Amino acid sequence: MLEGNIEELKMRAKKMLIDGKTIDEIRSETGLREKDIKRVQNEITKEFL
Repeated sequence: MLEGNIEELKMRAKKMLIDGKTIDEIRSETGLREKDIKRVQNEITKEFL
């Protein structure tokens, strides 16, 4: 996992999701679990509803 706390990794995952990266790309770069990435994805979706 990259250095840094979980919130920093989630922010990075959020940016990557917005940029159109896949879950697999995000997992390999951040080390976050798929479950965590999907939570970030849901947060993004809620912002647009």
